[in-house]
Amino acid sequence: MTLAAEIALIALAALGAAICIALVPAAGARRRRGASPSEPSRPGQLVELERLVVSAEASALHLHAYLRPLLAEIAGARIDVRGVVLDRMADEDGRRLLGERLWELVRPGRPFPEDRRARGVSAQELAGMLDTLEQL
Repeated sequence: MTLAAEIALIALAALGAAICIALVPAAGARRRRGASPSEPSRPGQLVELERLVVSAEASALHLHAYLRPLLAEIAGARIDVRGVVLDRMADEDGRRLLGERLWELVRPGRPFPEDRRARGVSAQELAGMLDTLEQL
């Protein structure tokens, strides 16, 4: 994946999170009022990304199973340009480079959460992680 594609993916994730938080309740209200089917549709990838972000916020299991692989892929590609391999990083280096929360999420060998129904990641936390990835 090219750097430009990674940046676009990160921007899309941030946009998806913001849109999802702002519009999901409004979209439900439109459906209840009988919204017109002629409303413009959003790109499928954006809709899927929004679902991913919402589910990762709601559930530690969804965060681990669905959003974590995407963030790990992006982090791996971003640090690869530095000659560093995510799967071989020491904990100390990972924490220093990615920050505690992002490293804990993408680190190799991270086990599934014990409480899979626990809250996942907040929009603010995700935005912070995306900022970290953008700065790499």
